[in-house]
Amino acid sequence: MSLLILHITICSLGYLLFGITSVIAFVYLKRERAIKTKAYKLGEGFPWSLRDLDRSFFVSLAAGFFAMGLGLLMGIALQNAKYGMVDLISSRILFPAGIWLFYLLILSFRLITGLRGKIPSYMAVYGFHAVILSFVLELYLATT
Repeated sequence: MSLLILHITICSLGYLLFGITSVIAFVYLKRERAIKTKAYKLGEGFPWSLRDLDRSFFVSLAAGFFAMGLGLLMGIALQNAKYGMVDLISSRILFPAGIWLFYLLILSFRLITGLRGKIPSYMAVYGFHAVILSFVLELYLATT
């Protein structure tokens, strides 16, 4: 039972970190647009530079990716312990695994190709919509 609570906590932390990543990406996109349209001057009142936002984006993305991966592995182990088999096409595994793979794609773009800034930010914002959908589905399945 304590492993189940730990699994739920770690997966929830992964969802939360992906939400934080999405907020940071949204702020990055708004800040970049304001700078490019010269609607905002660089020295005025914003506490973080684009570089700081990009670093925070990467750290929260990597931490969320790690938490989600660990939570997935624990969920698979718990399913195996409870039912004696693992149903990999179960929506309780399939949706979080899809989100984990999507964030793996963003991280691999960043680490392998060096892609930063606008494109990963858009990917994170849109990917978070899938995270919300998956979380709502998990809550629905938990009550049925």
